[in-house]
Amino acid sequence: MLLKVQNLKKGYGIQELFCIDRLTIEEGDRIGLVGLNGAGKSTLLHILNGSERADEGEINRYCDIAMIEQCQEEADDQHNLLVSPQLLSRMQIKDSACKSGGEKTRQAIAAALSQGSGLLFADEPTTNLDVKGIETLEKMLMGYRGAFVLISHDRYLLDKVCTSIWEIEEGKLRVFPGRYSQWKEQKEREREFAMFEFEQYQQERKRITIAMNQVKNEASQMLKPPKQMGHSEWMLYKGVAREQQKNVQSRGKAMEKRLEKLEVKEKPKELAPVVMRLGMDNPLSGKTAVRIQGLTVQYGKKMVLDEADLTLKAHKCTVMMGANGTGKSTLIKKIMEHHPSVYLNPDVKIGYFSQEHETLDMDKTVLENVRADSNLKEHVIRCILANLYLTEQHIHKPVSVLSGGERAKVMLARLMASDVNVLILDEPTNHIDMYTAEALEGLLDKWEGTMLIVTHDRSLAKNTADRLVFLEKGKLETFEGNWEAYEQEKERASKPKEVLKLDKTLLSMKMAELSMRLRKPKKGDNVLKLKEELDQVTEAYYQVNQ
Repeated sequence: MLLKVQNLKKGYGIQELFCIDRLTIEEGDRIGLVGLNGAGKSTLLHILNGSERADEGEINRYCDIAMIEQCQEEADDQHNLLVSPQLLSRMQIKDSACKSGGEKTRQAIAAALSQGSGLLFADEPTTNLDVKGIETLEKMLMGYRGAFVLISHDRYLLDKVCTSIWEIEEGKLRVFPGRYSQWKEQKEREREFAMFEFEQYQQERKRITIAMNQVKNEASQMLKPPKQMGHSEWMLYKGVAREQQKNVQSRGKAMEKRLEKLEVKEKPKELAPVVMRLGMDNPLSGKTAVRIQGLTVQYGKKMVLDEADLTLKAHKCTVMMGANGTGKSTLIKKIMEHHPSVYLNPDVKIGYFSQEHETLDMDKTVLENVRADSNLKEHVIRCILANLYLTEQHIHKPVSVLSGGERAKVMLARLMASDVNVLILDEPTNHIDMYTAEALEGLLDKWEGTMLIVTHDRSLAKNTADRLVFLEKGKLETFEGNWEAYEQEKERASKPKEVLKLDKTLLSMKMAELSMRLRKPKKGDNVLKLKEELDQVTEAYYQVNQ
């Protein structure tokens, strides 16, 4: 055991942040720590490593702990530690007095890993890293000999390197043994079951209420004489009627008690559905939204873009990736400036998301900012905001009091609700949590305009891209498909020819076997399943053949 926690409590003022009864970290644990922004993830790590005090609780540490801080300006002491030359080389760190954000992050990672501690805490270590940097970190974490706890909004990284998930939700910490994708599936199953229980509760409550009202109505009618009964006859029968009424009222009280004892099931929280398609106020005519031909940009001796060509197809999503400093932002800038090498469809109306959010009016409220350029009705705008986790408590606040992540959400909501037909998004998931990132993907799926997204977020590239564009050494390379298809193609291309030949041989043999079984099915063979399997094997054969 590396660390043990009991009865841990932390709060600020009267607000309790979290309360954890028991927690342990064992040798070899690979833990992903998840939760909404403000749930207390970073605070928990700081308490566990001893840099912040808890209000209550006992913490036993049985090994050294290394820490990769989220804010590198606060972690300059890490940079002064003895760093392994091998790690410096792997992280591609150059010795310079003035370091960029990405270089500071790489330095902090190398410094923490150089300590060789039994336990590593990593708080958003992918901040300012490009895809190559993230992939290098991924390999280093997978090969780390100690245990680690990782906070990251990079869902792809969490799924690759973590084998268990800690979730902080409403002040409680829950441990899930499994990968991030498995945790997500489990959460969805739990939400569906909670919805089922809620619907069953609603139905039972309604059934009991209707029956109870019927009994009450029956009881109230019992002391009224029937029309065909005379007065004297009624006087004789009235006592009997009163006894019957008591029995009926007793049934009614029993139903009331049953209703009171019925276990209340709360409706599970879920995002309000956006029922309309977005981005269709000014639809594009033609197949091309933006075309770049022979774009060259040079700063001094540095060639940033060298005869770059790119076409943004109408109603398609292009995701652009590349190392930091390769010229992605420069290319966006040239599109926005209408550079002579850039052709824009006459119908194009561009909405641009930058990381500075300079187009927001800081004095106006969230709702006022989003409504400024929108023709949508207010309930639809509120729905878009709710899908980005901007609720009633946020929308009437001035933008000036919001955090950086919340301002990013407001800017994204403003673009989604506007009348633009081309979205250019520069690192849209950089400052938002994974829950909001997934919700954003859902909104982008509803958006029918043209998109160019610059990102290092591989999950975003997997879930939104119709096409990938890679910028390297001033040149653009295009891949038709999303990140998942790109990785599969890379894996296929990296296989030796002998392995591919073997794959083809095995698939060919399987095709022959299935064809034979279909021609002469045996007793117990499921012909439909055999046909499906043959189709799958045939498709795999042609993919390998290509």
